[in-house]
Amino acid sequence: MTQKKPTLLDFAILGLIHQKAQTGYQIRKTFADTAMGNYSSSPGTIYPALNRLQKMDLIEKIQQKGSDKLVFQIKNSGVEILKKWLIKPLEKEDIEKKNHEVLLRFAFMDSLVSLKQKIVFLKSFETLQTEYVHELQTYFDEAAKDMPLHGRLAFEYGIVSGKTTLKWCKKVIKEIQ
Repeated sequence: MTQKKPTLLDFAILGLIHQKAQTGYQIRKTFADTAMGNYSSSPGTIYPALNRLQKMDLIEKIQQKGSDKLVFQIKNSGVEILKKWLIKPLEKEDIEKKNHEVLLRFAFMDSLVSLKQKIVFLKSFETLQTEYVHELQTYFDEAAKDMPLHGRLAFEYGIVSGKTTLKWCKKVIKEIQ
C-alpha cells in the first residue's frame, strides 16, 4: 500500500507541532481559538489526523518533561516534508483559490526556511498576485456595466482585496530583508 500525501490539515498540524510539542487537546484548542478556525477543531477530525501523521512516521507521541502528559512531537521526517511544502513553488491556482494556504505556509516559515527562500516565495506571491489583480481588473472594466449591482460590488471587493494583499506583500518583503 502506498503512503498517502499529507493533507492541508496535516501540514497545519505539523507546523504547530514544529513550533512546540503539544497534546491533541492543545492542537484542537489552537484550531478552535485562533484564525486557524477554518479547520475543524472536533476530535473526529484532529485525532484521526494525528494518527495518520504517526502512521506516516512524521510525528511521535512522547511523555512531556516534568509531567505525565503525552505530547506529539515532530520527527525529522516531518520537518523535511513540512519544509518541502513551505518552499514549494507557487502557482496561479494558489493565488486564485488558495490564499489561505499560501499565508499558512508563510506563517510556518520562521525557523525552517532561509531568508533567501522567504524572499523568493514572497516575490513569486507578489508577481502572481499582480497578474491576478490585473486579470480581474481587465475583466471588470469590460463586464461591469452588464453586472447586477450586488455582483459588481462583490467583484470590486475581490479586486480591492487583491490590491490589499499586494500592499501587504510589498511591506513584508521590505520588512524581512
